[in-house]
Amino acid sequence: MNDRIDDLDKLYKPVETFNSITTLLFYIGAMLSIALPFFVGNLNESTIQLLTISYVLIVVLHAFSQNIASFYLLPRAEKERRKQLLSNALGVPLTHAETNLYYNNDNNAGLKRLHANLMENSFFGKNICLAMLRPERFKVAAYAILLLFALLYREAELGVLVILTQVFFTGGVLFNWVKLEILRIRNERIYESLYSLHLSHQDTSNGNGMATLLDIFSEYECAKSSASIKLNSKMFHDLNPSLTEEWNSIKTRIGL
Repeated sequence: MNDRIDDLDKLYKPVETFNSITTLLFYIGAMLSIALPFFVGNLNESTIQLLTISYVLIVVLHAFSQNIASFYLLPRAEKERRKQLLSNALGVPLTHAETNLYYNNDNNAGLKRLHANLMENSFFGKNICLAMLRPERFKVAAYAILLLFALLYREAELGVLVILTQVFFTGGVLFNWVKLEILRIRNERIYESLYSLHLSHQDTSNGNGMATLLDIFSEYECAKSSASIKLNSKMFHDLNPSLTEEWNSIKTRIGL
């Protein structure tokens, strides 16, 4: 029986919905933008105008859905997640949201528990980012090859080149991959910092140990905020059993 509870799922579901809409609109817009130059001269003027208006609307809706998720829905969910992290770690009810079996450590409330929670979060974060990067890297490589081919092909339409360049650089293909790579790297560094802090046996309840832990906590939250990326829930659920087993093995081995 799975007794895992996470009340914050309801705040992340709208983010996933808007991300799905954004992705769908992006691909529709990309296909339409590539096809439009070929339609000119082959379709009547009213049809071309209708397709052009549709493309503009898709671009506007794409920007709207992307920014709603990035600047409102995701920050709102992450704010509650931050409160819940501190509530679980320090035993202070900063939020009414309830979780059970979300964190896999048995430490008593305090900074040692916060240390373990952050280390677990960064461990899962870096692995899920890596899983998300596999299709992203393929997509970036495919678009880059297509753009390079279009640039080298002398008979390529200028409109096609402009649209491919726009999709690659401003449509999110390139920079979404870059943000995800940076988030993975920062999660790895945070995990390594927490691992080293634990092995150094510094007392995190006061002095330098406490300052170091709180600095790492700030770095972790800044990494999530600057990336503004919702980790893939399906990949999390698929990887959760194996990652949980690996995390429990690490935790036992280092005595966390």
